[in-house]
Amino acid sequence: MNERNNSTVIRRAQPPPQNWFHRVVSWFTFIHRRRLDTRFGVFPLTRLLVAALLAGAGILALFVFADAPYLAAVRSGATKGQAFFEMITYLGLSDWILWSSGAAFLLFSLRSADRFAGPLHRLWHRLMLTAYFLFTAVALSGLITNALKFIIGRARPDEVSGPGPWESVPFTSDYDYASFPSGHATTSGALTACLVLLFPRFRWLFIPLGLLVATSRNFIGVHFPSDVLAGLAVGTCFTWLWARAFARKRLLFRFTADGYLELRGEGRGHLQRWPELLGLSIKQ
Repeated sequence: MNERNNSTVIRRAQPPPQNWFHRVVSWFTFIHRRRLDTRFGVFPLTRLLVAALLAGAGILALFVFADAPYLAAVRSGATKGQAFFEMITYLGLSDWILWSSGAAFLLFSLRSADRFAGPLHRLWHRLMLTAYFLFTAVALSGLITNALKFIIGRARPDEVSGPGPWESVPFTSDYDYASFPSGHATTSGALTACLVLLFPRFRWLFIPLGLLVATSRNFIGVHFPSDVLAGLAVGTCFTWLWARAFARKRLLFRFTADGYLELRGEGRGHLQRWPELLGLSIKQ
């Protein structure tokens, strides 16, 4: 029996962690000790610069050409009584995603992977990693947006008193001055990017739905168009970088020979390649 088989037998012979805390610690230790894929970096700087310039140009264009007409529409009452969008906008709340993915992670952690064999063992790891990826992508991108809201302090449309679309009170936690970027759009961008990465075959369903949820903030009059684009940019780009960090750790995703992202695992068929999705699968 060779050395690899010996180590495998020894590892499997070790008793699994006996309580929930030790199982969770063991799982995070497993993540920390993963061998890195050093072929590609998490931050492709040139492509990130291009993406930042495009996003910045889009946000600036909306601020210059769309925010002022939008402010006039809000003041005229055009955004009142939008019952459909008032319902849709709740999907942009991060709470239901964080609670469901967090609960799923805790549920799966009640049993050790060592209690399963074969396909069930791999399925357990995939479900744990998927729940962890969803939770952290939405939570961390939301923290970035909340920090930007606090620093910038842009007034919401119905709080703007001057003729122009920009008023701000920096370094405030007041809800009325937390317009830029949109938190709902950030959550929508992060969740949409997660779903596209995990189920790329259904991207043409996820992307329009994500845009609908994000732009609902405009239809109900609580965010300027530039706020929504900024939120989408934060959520989408962070999730893409987060997936690259997972791929570098060989967790859930992996890099192809060309530097694209795909799901790990055999026999995934249409879940494998996504080179054209959202313009984020970048050959380096």
